[in-house]
Amino acid sequence: MSTPKIEISGLNLIKTLLLSGGIIALFYYGKDLVIPLLVAAIIAILLDIPVQKLKSWGLPNWASITLAVLLMLILFLLIFWLLNSQISNMAEDWSTIKDKANEKLNSLSQWTNDRLNWNYKDYIEGNKELVEKAEGLASTFLSSIMSLLSQSLIIFVYIILFLMQKKQFINFFKKQFSNEAAISSLMVKSAQTIKNYFVGKGKIMGFLFVIYYIGFLFGSVPYALFLALFASLFSIIPYVGNIIGGGVAVLLSYLYAGSTPALIVIGVISVTQLVENYVLTPWIIGDEINLNPFITIFGIIVFSALWGVVGAVISLPLIGVLKVVFDHTKGMEAYAYLLKKMD
Repeated sequence: MSTPKIEISGLNLIKTLLLSGGIIALFYYGKDLVIPLLVAAIIAILLDIPVQKLKSWGLPNWASITLAVLLMLILFLLIFWLLNSQISNMAEDWSTIKDKANEKLNSLSQWTNDRLNWNYKDYIEGNKELVEKAEGLASTFLSSIMSLLSQSLIIFVYIILFLMQKKQFINFFKKQFSNEAAISSLMVKSAQTIKNYFVGKGKIMGFLFVIYYIGFLFGSVPYALFLALFASLFSIIPYVGNIIGGGVAVLLSYLYAGSTPALIVIGVISVTQLVENYVLTPWIIGDEINLNPFITIFGIIVFSALWGVVGAVISLPLIGVLKVVFDHTKGMEAYAYLLKKMD
């Protein structure tokens, strides 16, 4: 009995590999050009919601765009002001935090010396170095954020241009393909995927902030507002964001106030995460980003390697859009099937 053979077009395989490699190379080496465009396009798609609402109230297009952009700026400035004010308060107490951190780490080293016969004195200097390394990591993270903010002007310009020339961009894509119905459906569903994901994420982040803040206040956790805001903002990064934000909140509360506030933070974050994962995310975001778990993790890793924190934030909606593209492209149905989460 002959073995069934798989027919593979070598030409198509080569084209696929070259196209994939070219796109990855463009994304990596051209990230300074691609990232501002993608971020601006995503924000413009989100701002299209209030723009269309304002236009339905009878405002002209230019006025709707202006008010929507002003609303965005007010929101960003409010978040920046809150973070800046809280960081300023922490900076005033930073020497106290360092002293308490060294004290806690030295106590931990003494405990390990007593229980595990480790040399306690050798760890004191090491603990000081650990605190200094933590400061270095924080500085590196802040510098990466400032690097992104340095591109804010060009992103702002792109956003306005995208909103003003929306119809021209849509007509351009329609003219590239003979099946206008298919390309219209593709663009509508792609935009809807991005809108539903980020609007849903925004609602979830707001819920997390309120619950975190109330829980931290109830537990007398120091810097409750900053820790609640920090942990909720980091939740926009899939999976690892909750770990980073929650971990920093637990660490700071432990080093500054002791084990009881740290346990309260752990309890509040753990319960809230259960509610988010099993209630809020399925209810608010739903099936818009219903991706294969393996593809989800792999995609986050790939985009994080290419674009850092920004890549991690936008990875899931981009993969969701890719799934929509495959669904609407003849011959790519197998790839769309691979991206989907099976029931």
